[in-house]
Amino acid sequence: MMETDKRTSSLQLIRFMIGFFVCGLLWMGPLIAGLSVLLPQRFRDEAVANPTALIAQINAVGAFVALVANLLFGAFSDRSRSRFGRRTPFMIFGSVLAGMCLFLVSTTKVTALILLFWSGVQLGLNALLAPFLAVLSDRVPESQRARMSAAYGFGMSIGSTLGTMIGAFFISNQTMGFLIVGIGLGANGLLTVLIWPKEPSAVDLPSAPFSVRSLVKSFTPPTRDCADFYKALVGRLLIMMGYYMIYSYQLYVIEDYVGKSAEDAAKLIAAFSAISMVVTMVSMLLAATISDRLGRRKPMVILCALLIVVGFIVPLVSPTVTSLYVMTIFCSLGMGIYNTCDQALNVDVLPSKDEAGKDLGILNLSNTFGQIFGPIVTSTIVGVSGGYAMAFPVAIVFLLASTVFIATIRKAR
Repeated sequence: MMETDKRTSSLQLIRFMIGFFVCGLLWMGPLIAGLSVLLPQRFRDEAVANPTALIAQINAVGAFVALVANLLFGAFSDRSRSRFGRRTPFMIFGSVLAGMCLFLVSTTKVTALILLFWSGVQLGLNALLAPFLAVLSDRVPESQRARMSAAYGFGMSIGSTLGTMIGAFFISNQTMGFLIVGIGLGANGLLTVLIWPKEPSAVDLPSAPFSVRSLVKSFTPPTRDCADFYKALVGRLLIMMGYYMIYSYQLYVIEDYVGKSAEDAAKLIAAFSAISMVVTMVSMLLAATISDRLGRRKPMVILCALLIVVGFIVPLVSPTVTSLYVMTIFCSLGMGIYNTCDQALNVDVLPSKDEAGKDLGILNLSNTFGQIFGPIVTSTIVGVSGGYAMAFPVAIVFLLASTVFIATIRKAR
């Protein structure tokens, strides 16, 4: 019997909400600090010949590892019968591995080792997130999932802002910055499961007899009654690709596209982050209220994409610092809405609740792959055109295309 079949007390719901917030905060913050600020500036400081291409290479390797890890750990946690529960062991192991590898990225200049350690970050991160997101389905009552999704989104939004600020603060002392964010990521899983109500033992849960067929099924993406599942997957992937095409290279956009120095760029990133945190929190509060009252997810996610489009049009037309401030406001409004509604939308389109860990892990690839493939697309554009100007219209096309997929989902309103 799943916990959603039982009555959940108000105190338990509060603990779940805090745990969702903490996990979002402590994985997004370290990842943004490392990949979007500390690592790009380190490559610049070390005079890497083509830092944009190297970041794209790191992301490409990470994409493959993330795909495998999501399928593996989502399916493993579904089938786990540990006395500590199905999800808890994987979350603790995953965050520790990710945190250690994030720090190790800063300890070497050898490209092969950087790629190896970044693969470890993606392996551990997805070992944490695939089972973590399944908790939304198997431990949280359906009537409370939008609120938990909002709490998780709050954590990610604030984490993204704080991660950028921390990265900018340690831009001249990158090793210390990596150490701090590595510790934060490494402690994530343990802190989250300690905050949550204790997960019941899974020892007595029924399990299907082992067979090659059942094993293969555990790792197979859904194939029946799953059209909306894949529409949500593609739609969210396009939103994340469009967004991270620009924001993964925020430092370089400020330096190369607008023409500011590294010191000025660090100050601007800190200012943008502070604005983003405030705007995102306001956006999420409004979005949660509107979404709960209307009982709708799709229009909110579509609005998210359109707001980001407006944000990208401004610096495309006028590459100035002022335009980047405007972009920050519109994109923060959009991502506040997205982070409030997207996980609730995920649960709505699941083909099977019994395979929530695996299927939510696959859906979560839209976020992970968006962060990975977006920079790869931008790197290709920069390599061909020699600058970042063409990245903006391509990102806009991705975002507009996402609205078509989200609008045609039928299971969710």
